[in-house]
Amino acid sequence: MDLAQRAQVLHQQADEIAATLVSAVWGHLPGYDDARMDVEDLSNVVALNVRALLTAVAARRLPRGEELAPAAALGQRRAIQGVPVEGVVASWHAAERELLERFAAAGPPLDTVGLIDLSHRLASATDTLAEASIDAYRTTRTESAGHLDQIATDLVSRLAGGEPLDPADVEERARLVGVPAQVPHRAAAIGPPPNAGALALTRAQRIILDAVTPRLRSRLLVGARGSTLLLVLADSPGIADAFARAATRPGVPEGLVIGLGEPRPRLGEAGGSCREAMSALEAGLRMRADRVVVPFERVVPEVLLLGNPLDARLLADTILRPLRPSPALIETLRVFLAAGLSTRITAQRLSIHENTVSYRIRRILTLLGAGSAAELVRPDILLALRAEELLPCDAPRVTPG
Repeated sequence: MDLAQRAQVLHQQADEIAATLVSAVWGHLPGYDDARMDVEDLSNVVALNVRALLTAVAARRLPRGEELAPAAALGQRRAIQGVPVEGVVASWHAAERELLERFAAAGPPLDTVGLIDLSHRLASATDTLAEASIDAYRTTRTESAGHLDQIATDLVSRLAGGEPLDPADVEERARLVGVPAQVPHRAAAIGPPPNAGALALTRAQRIILDAVTPRLRSRLLVGARGSTLLLVLADSPGIADAFARAATRPGVPEGLVIGLGEPRPRLGEAGGSCREAMSALEAGLRMRADRVVVPFERVVPEVLLLGNPLDARLLADTILRPLRPSPALIETLRVFLAAGLSTRITAQRLSIHENTVSYRIRRILTLLGAGSAAELVRPDILLALRAEELLPCDAPRVTPG
């Protein structure tokens, strides 16, 4: 029984062979799932490719002309559906193994020479169809890259905009760009340091993206809010440290800040994380913080103050009003609290004598009506000092009462 006769037998089993192949790759290769494609549709395309392989092997030649079309269509569809190219290649290898076993079982046992001949012919035919698939895949991905990037940018803009979103619409857009919508996501906002030029900022943002992207579990969604780069990414352990290390690379200007929002259970809920990241970024830039990465959870008081500037100014003017005639007292109070109530450290940081610090602290206690230095560690005093630091110098003063 020659190869042509065996191929004729297998032609009648093409649909069943295709179903077996789909079952072999479904759930075992990346990208093959119900969210991306229909099982029946995939089986139909695979069956066409099985028939093309059988015809080429039976005729002892490579696939050609219209026989390549189903393979190209498979590559094109997988590219559109976001299946990794590795999954496409692996599916062709699975097809080759399955058909080799089927050919061998379709008639009397093959001798060694016949089995080697079959293996070579089947491998060559499979490679030809796989190449057609991969060429179509890469062409489609290249053509669609700009469109997919625009979809990703629009998705970030919608998430950050605060408008109510349809979860089904978000998930459909996520599937188009190859992002798993059902896993936790968070946002990061990369903002410019003071006086940074547009070119330097763009270069710094690219350096950070190149450093962080390999650590991510899925595609990074990139958008912008003015001059701020806004990222939405699948959450992963150590991502804050990864951003911090990336920001120390050559080419990243000093003073750049990255605001980090809190994770959300799924992509469709990441809008809140976007707004948190932007707020954390603003707080970090206003505070001129030493740390590059500013998680939202660490700057909640500052965010509240920035979000309510009139109330923040009223608080600062009410609490600090007795110290206003002497700005040195306000600065001494700020440094004294930051130094853990240490007179010695405060004197060192202000470059003044310890006796001067002690004198100023006594005046501060009297003016603020506090009985001891420990009583200065009050929430209203701490918030008033933070408001004084965050709000612009030219912000209008509020007269208490």
